[in-house]
Parts: sequence; structure tokens; C-alpha cells
Amino acid sequence: MLHDWKDQDSVTVRIFGEEKTLEIIATRDNQFDETGNYKERGFELTPEERNCLDWFLENVDIEDYRREITAYCNEVYEAIGGGTFAEEDLERGVGITGIAVNISEITQSGDGSLIYPEISFLGECECDPEHGICIGFRDKKFLGINAQGWTL
Repeated sequence: MLHDWKDQDSVTVRIFGEEKTLEIIATRDNQFDETGNYKERGFELTPEERNCLDWFLENVDIEDYRREITAYCNEVYEAIGGGTFAEEDLERGVGITGIAVNISEITQSGDGSLIYPEISFLGECECDPEHGICIGFRDKKFLGINAQGWTL
């Protein structure tokens, strides 16, 4: 069943053992009106975006990616000559604040178009306060971790 999700809605999700309220952010195609201008906040998500978000909320548990998030933070620290990061640091060192739903329609030559679903946890990260963190999924599979603007 599809929820009536809208851009900028809030949803409560369990993040590292604690209930957090996250903002839903629709990106890519749906954020623009028919003239190419940004829509006003609070617009309805498309059925594809709602399906993607519902799947994400029902099937993705950030706890399953603790090791990957820790490894990413350590890679960033190593690149900037900083400290180290342990799994025990996740609760205080990574602050997830939103879920970005990124549905694009890509036209393929001769094959019509393809719906390209991506969805990500977004937030702040102690290891990279300037760029934050993005934990991304594409086509219902873990994509990886990078700076916040990565899948947007």
C-alpha cells in the first residue's frame, strides 16, 4: 500500500538504536514543474517515489551497514590525516537527518525510457562536517557511501 508521502514530510526511523525524525526530500525530476521551475515545498511524491520510499522504510535497517559506515569514516579520516573512527562512535559521530528519494527517467536510444530509482540516508558526519554523509541504494541494492551530495 502506498502512503501519501509528500516532499518535506517527516518520518520516524530507528537510527543506531534510537527513534529519529527524518525529513523526506524528493530530488531530480519531480522537484520541477512543467515549465522547469522548482515546485513549492510539500508537493506530492510520484507513485514511483512512494514505492521506493515504502520499500526503503520496510526493508532497510541502517544497523546492517555499521561496518561499511565505519570503514567510510576511517577512509575520510585517513585522506585528511585525521584520527580514527570505531563502530562505537556511530551514535555520536553520524547524525542522519533525511531520506532523499531520487527517481529519474532516462531515455535510452531506441529502447524507450528507464526509471532509475535511488534512495539515500543523508546527514552530518564528524569525519567530514563540510560535506556530510550519504548512504545510498539503487534498484533495491546497497550502492555505497560518500559525501552528502553524491546521489542527489
